[in-house]
Amino acid sequence: MAKGTFSEGKTPEDLKIDLIKKIHLFEDLASQELEDVAQYIQVRDYGKGEYIFFEEEAEPGIYLLVEGLVKLIKETTDGRSIIVRLVFPGEVFGWIEWGKSVPKFKYTAMAALPSALLYISNRDFINLAVKYPAIAIKLTCDATHNLLQTYEVLKSIASGKVEERIARLLLELAEKAGEKRDGKIIIRLPLTRQDIAEMTGTTVETTIRVMSKWKKQGIINTERGYIEILDKAALEDLLV
Repeated sequence: MAKGTFSEGKTPEDLKIDLIKKIHLFEDLASQELEDVAQYIQVRDYGKGEYIFFEEEAEPGIYLLVEGLVKLIKETTDGRSIIVRLVFPGEVFGWIEWGKSVPKFKYTAMAALPSALLYISNRDFINLAVKYPAIAIKLTCDATHNLLQTYEVLKSIASGKVEERIARLLLELAEKAGEKRDGKIIIRLPLTRQDIAEMTGTTVETTIRVMSKWKKQGIINTERGYIEILDKAALEDLLV
C-alpha cells in the first residue's frame, strides 16, 4: 500500500472501505452499501516504474487510482511510445467487455509514482452495475470524458504545432496538479523531457529546445523534479 494509506487499529476490510470512500463513484453509498461494494473490489499496490498491465496482455476490468500517478502508454506502428494520458488520484481507467463489445485497441499502464489502486474485474463490475446502476452511469460519464480528452491529445499531436502542443500539456498539468504560489504555478510531477516528448508526439531534442527557449524568455522555469509556470498568459497565447 502507498505510504500513508494504512492506519493503526483497523482491519484490512476497514482500510479497503476507507480507500473506496475516496473515489467519487461511491460517494453516495450508505455504510452497508459500501461494505457490500467492497466485496467486489481488490486493492492493488504498485511501486514507481512498475507496470500495471501490458497492452498485449491486458484483461478487461476497471482501475480506480486512489494515490499516486499512472501513465497510459500506446505503442505506434513505427515503434514509438506515446503517453496518451496521465491518471491522477480519483480517476478511472481500464475498460469493460460485454458480449461482442471488445475494444480493438488497448494500451499499457505503468505507475509513475508508488500507487494504490482499486481493481474491479470485468465480471464483478457487471454484477456491481446491475446491483447499483448509479455507479455504472457515473463510470460511463467518466469514461466519456476521458475518451474525449484522449481525442483532443491525438488531434493536437496530428495537427498542432509543437509549441502549441507542449503549451497545452503544461496548462493541463497546471490545472490538474499545479500548486499556485507567489504568482507562479508549480507542477511537481516526475516527468522527464522524454515523457513530455511522448505526451506531445515530438522528439526529446525538440522538447528541450522549446522549453529552453521558454526558460530564457521567462515563461517557465525548470528545476530537477518540478516545472514552474511563470507566465501562464504567454502559454495560453500559443493555443489556437
